Amino acid sequence: MYSHDRTIQAVLRFYQEITRHPYLDDDALIIPPATGWSSINVQGKTETVLELLRHLPYLCPSNAYERLLIYWETVPICYTDGQSHDEIYSLPAHCVYLTSSVDREGTSLILDTHSSTITEYCHTGSYITVSEEEYDALPEADKWKAHRTTPITEFMDAWTRRYEKLVWMLVPNPISQPTTGRFYSRADTSAEEDELVKEEQLRPWRVEDDTNHPDFENELDNAQDDARNSMKKHVTDVYNTYLRHGWPNHFDKYSCRNDMLQLEMIKDAEDRRKMEEMNPDAELFD
Repeated sequence: MYSHDRTIQAVLRFYQEITRHPYLDDDALIIPPATGWSSINVQGKTETVLELLRHLPYLCPSNAYERLLIYWETVPICYTDGQSHDEIYSLPAHCVYLTSSVDREGTSLILDTHSSTITEYCHTGSYITVSEEEYDALPEADKWKAHRTTPITEFMDAWTRRYEKLVWMLVPNPISQPTTGRFYSRADTSAEEDELVKEEQLRPWRVEDDTNHPDFENELDNAQDDARNSMKKHVTDVYNTYLRHGWPNHFDKYSCRNDMLQLEMIKDAEDRRKMEEMNPDAELFD
């Protein structure tokens, strides 16, 4: 059964958790007054949805051109700006988007007050709960209904725990494009995420060079393997930087942020160097 208060608290716990990470400023999280936000401008929704939007906390950028990040290629929607927010696909009156995607791999979270659930809609077809044939046969506007659906509090609590246990991490993006933050995960699969969440204590993590990997059939395989190893090492550095700065109980967020920015700039420089090695003539076309 849908609960207005439990939904608000679940979203608030999630936002409070991710604003602990060395990316979002504390003041990015805005809390509604007791009477609710007066600037909500959403048409065609039930009073239950409107009442929820009036009392939800939101993450809002300090500048209108900025796009905050809360998950891979996923940005939160802030309904307090008084603007009319277009929907990707027209939803039933009892449903509303909580997030939108930056690119095709982002996730649009759709909250349904009738079923008290959140649906994870992704353009790539991730989280589909029907066969490919059934999915392809659906009208485009109905495809979101075939994606994974989870009770609201269960879903929000699961995402909260992943950030709390540093399974997922948010760090500042030095170039602030296309979003002001970057997302990293220590896991490659949902099952691995679940296992990492169960860890009682966070310990420093080290990824050794894989010197015994089998020969690959072509250079592309080797390049892909090197890229995966390089990213794994970077994610390891990000994770260990959190721990060095006292996560979770004695975390120095802003000192960690400075180190994270340095890490990301070093990564960007290394990525550019590798690109130039692979495409030595690329600068001729800049």
